[in-house]
Amino acid sequence: MHPSRPPHSLALTCALVCLVVTTSCLAAPPQVDLDGPRVVDSSLAGPRSIELSVLPTLSVTFSEPIDPATVHAGSVVLAAWDILDAPCSLTPICDEGSCERGRCQAQSLSSGDRSALERGELDPGQAHVVTLEHELHDDDTRLLLRPRRPLDAHRRYTLLIGPAVRDRGGAPLVDDYERAVVWQRDLVTAGPGSAGPEPQLVAPAAGSLDVATNLAHVQTKLWPPVPLPQPDARLELEAADGNASIALVDPSACPGWAPGTCLRWRPAQLLAPHTRYRPAGGSLVDRLGRPALLPAASRETWFGSGAGPDDTPPEAEPIAHLSGPCLAVWIDAGEPVEAILSVDEQQRRATIPASGYIGLELDAAVLPADLIAWSLELRDLADNTSQHHGQLVAGPGFDPSVPRVRITEVLANPSGPEPHAEFVELLAGPDGADLSGLYLADVSPAQLQQAWLAGEDLPGDPLPSVALGPSELAIVVASGWTADDAVDPAPPPSTKVLVVDASIGASGLKNVGEPVTLWTTTAHGPTPISTYANWIDTGASAHNGRSVIAGADACDLPDRWRSHPQGRSTPGQLP
Repeated sequence: MHPSRPPHSLALTCALVCLVVTTSCLAAPPQVDLDGPRVVDSSLAGPRSIELSVLPTLSVTFSEPIDPATVHAGSVVLAAWDILDAPCSLTPICDEGSCERGRCQAQSLSSGDRSALERGELDPGQAHVVTLEHELHDDDTRLLLRPRRPLDAHRRYTLLIGPAVRDRGGAPLVDDYERAVVWQRDLVTAGPGSAGPEPQLVAPAAGSLDVATNLAHVQTKLWPPVPLPQPDARLELEAADGNASIALVDPSACPGWAPGTCLRWRPAQLLAPHTRYRPAGGSLVDRLGRPALLPAASRETWFGSGAGPDDTPPEAEPIAHLSGPCLAVWIDAGEPVEAILSVDEQQRRATIPASGYIGLELDAAVLPADLIAWSLELRDLADNTSQHHGQLVAGPGFDPSVPRVRITEVLANPSGPEPHAEFVELLAGPDGADLSGLYLADVSPAQLQQAWLAGEDLPGDPLPSVALGPSELAIVVASGWTADDAVDPAPPPSTKVLVVDASIGASGLKNVGEPVTLWTTTAHGPTPISTYANWIDTGASAHNGRSVIAGADACDLPDRWRSHPQGRSTPGQLP
């Protein structure tokens, strides 16, 4: 012990020395995070997820917190694949890309795009790049991504997260082997409306210009159908260029549409002049309670307003004629109109874009030489109306001895052998039909009349003398037809099969289609009973094996015929 230093002072000195030594020796070295973040979980379970909603919320979980400043449109990308011209509806094989819902699609991102993504510099303004909203949750370890509007239906997309996404220490995104990497997953969307109704214009028609500012109604089609009524529901009529949107209110069903597939709305105020408008989202909901959305970019519809209001009634000179039991009126109003055709208590409504037909099947009480008085009301988009009237004399087609039977389906381009696999489907009226003395020809009524006036042999295959029961279906086929053909669908076993000669009409029906007339002979010559005026071109490869089908009445007009909705044929049964 030092003689000049007291014991307690020495002890204190030693304690301080020990404390300093201990603290300096035991202090932890500085920690440096050199390990990059990894993706440890995702809502996209596999390399390719299918049937996702068109407005999905995508979740990606990282192994550690992410620097929010590194998550942006240049480092996190959802890219739509390119749609190629080559269809793949018959075989899921594509020369390039992959087949998704009958369409060949190919990756749209180039090698230059991927390099830019790795640097966090991808240009988000490219057409195939989707604008995303993003949020970080759970202490910045979970990233939620959502498109700002619905994606295209039945389309493939790639989600990519580049190494420019970094953790809080600046380390880049890596894979399980600590290599900087672009993490990616693919998804394929479900059908349109899979996230909620996406309204599209019916009237005014998409692309219409100079629509009156006092527009009275807007009609929008919807899929999936919405439950009715929803009297307090609203949609937004969104204006371009930042102008104020207009509320669409007081929804009601569109005339002639399946319930819930089209709604008619009243604009709550006048349109602004010279402005483009599109239907967007609102409080209208579908059967699952999902609200209406601004449609996908490929499905959005616009119209443009004009300089001011329209107070002039629609002008037109309707032309009426009879075709079998149908009264058809040609309308050329020069503007979109809602037409209401009336005969006594019978009535039909239709929307005519600018010109077109409206038709009404007349009841069986009409007899030859009866005077048929008709009236037509035209209402334009501003609710201006005009009235038109006329009379026609019922012709021989209304003779009670002429059977009520109509053409309901035509397969002119079968998948099987031609002309043997072709058929024409007939539907008897509510009182049945005797087919004795009836002919089926692949010509129009005008051609049939011309041949009769010229004294030529009348074209057509005589139908077998068969009686059909009330509302019974039958098919007309060539002699080489067989129900055992495995290529095209066969009719139900109970279906009456009416066999003519080696082909239907002259050498069978052309693949592109041609007129078909069911007729009989009266004192006035050949009298059409039912017709198909070849409104639909069936020559394309997509129509191979696909028939055309008629509407619910006997009027042979463009709006009554459509390609078979199931992409095939259904002989002997209504779709």
